[in-house]
Amino acid sequence: MAMRAYNTPFDGGGNRAMDARKANDRIAEKAEQLRFVSRVPMLCECSEPACRTIVMIALGDYHAVRQSDDALLTAPGHRVGGAALETRTSNYDVRRLGRSDDGDRRSA
Repeated sequence: MAMRAYNTPFDGGGNRAMDARKANDRIAEKAEQLRFVSRVPMLCECSEPACRTIVMIALGDYHAVRQSDDALLTAPGHRVGGAALETRTSNYDVRRLGRSDDGDRRSA
């Protein structure tokens, strides 16, 4: 089985959000192989270690979220440390790392 290397701002071993993000990328690949035409179940990428919430999203929308390396997909209202809400839909939120809750860039 081939392993995939990820070079993103999230790399930091054991990070729950990154682990969920990697799992979601594998789910998206499999959904494409199976030619899904409806929404796909994805894992919430929030910071809560016990979260097992499923987010339903169309593959096209998922790929749009993934165009940015600092975007995370969460269930509505779920939070990610160091990330602010960018987009809210009825099914999911998109949170962006490196922004405070008021949308301003944090200094690195």
